[in-house]
Amino acid sequence: MRDLSITQEYLICAVNEKGKISGFSTERLVCLVAAGLLDMELAGAVRLTEKRVEIAGPLPENREYLKSLYLFVKKHNPVKTEKILEEYTYSMSDKRLQMLLDDVGESLAAQGLARLQEGGFFGRKAYVPQREAIRSVVDMVRAELLEDGPVSQEVLILAVLLDKGKISKDYFSKFERQEMAQRFRAIRKTREGQMVDQMVEYIENMIATMTVLMTMFS
Repeated sequence: MRDLSITQEYLICAVNEKGKISGFSTERLVCLVAAGLLDMELAGAVRLTEKRVEIAGPLPENREYLKSLYLFVKKHNPVKTEKILEEYTYSMSDKRLQMLLDDVGESLAAQGLARLQEGGFFGRKAYVPQREAIRSVVDMVRAELLEDGPVSQEVLILAVLLDKGKISKDYFSKFERQEMAQRFRAIRKTREGQMVDQMVEYIENMIATMTVLMTMFS
């Protein structure tokens, strides 16, 4: 579903049958924020370094559902990645995270790819992806990584997010995951895979930073 962004495709696969990501699924939450940041970098709106995020340009209209994350970066520009993680995944309030979830979910509902479910915990909204939307995203990843032919940068990044978010096992068999990992390792060694390799390191660094934060506050 290449008309969708990495963040939208990731959310379709990351939420449960109630349209939620459990607060105990730390990796899934971190990878959601990472997906938003990587999407904005690919769109030229932010610039990512190992420890900071800074504004690089305006947020495109077709990424309006990332506006709350973009404005947070803009307010603290440049902002440490650690601060973003604290506010979005380890804060006493999940207001920022919920806003991101709602905005991305609403963008999917507007395309008929998710349905609004109200009346949940504290009456909060949730967006439940349509089964066909989930199937389309999974089939797209499977087709590009398990069949011969070119693999897009976006699918590579999505596959990494699904893996690091501990989501891949929900949709792919052990054999498929092994085959995708082998294909991915081969691609990372190529010249074209260098930029993706940098983004993989960024995701891994975010998860490592979150692990440190959890240790500090536990």
